[in-house]
Amino acid sequence: MTSVPSDVLVQVMDEAVERCLEHVEAGGLPFVGVLVDGSGVISGFGVNRVRETGDPTAHAEIVAMREVLNANDRDDLSGTTLVATGEPCGLCYRFAIDHGVDAIYVAVDRDTAAEWGFDYRTSYPSLGITEELRSHLFNHLPTERGNEPFSRYLHTQTNYGR
Repeated sequence: MTSVPSDVLVQVMDEAVERCLEHVEAGGLPFVGVLVDGSGVISGFGVNRVRETGDPTAHAEIVAMREVLNANDRDDLSGTTLVATGEPCGLCYRFAIDHGVDAIYVAVDRDTAAEWGFDYRTSYPSLGITEELRSHLFNHLPTERGNEPFSRYLHTQTNYGR
């Protein structure tokens, strides 16, 4: 297990939030995922690509994880940490677990995401994500602007066409 220094995690999370804001402004969802290891960032800042690709599994976190898997011809992600603007859904947790991600750090947890209108908590049981399993990976890394992508997304949706 590779440890990522906390100052690096904070810096990457701040950058992920900035990239997320850009994605929301471009019409995207308020989720960004990026992989890091002891050497720093090892993936791009993944965004949700479901609409563009027609792939229902192209969630932001999976996009970032697939990039590392494909680019490095790897079949696992051991030694990596996933940094995400919003806590992953069950599908993204399952992908991370199945590919050996060591830890997940999030700016906004699943309950806060639900308050913003993204309630995917029911996806956990169907994909075998128990509280015990989740607790081994989950780390809350709040950032000053962590909620901003969600509030901007809601603002753009409620003012759409005005």
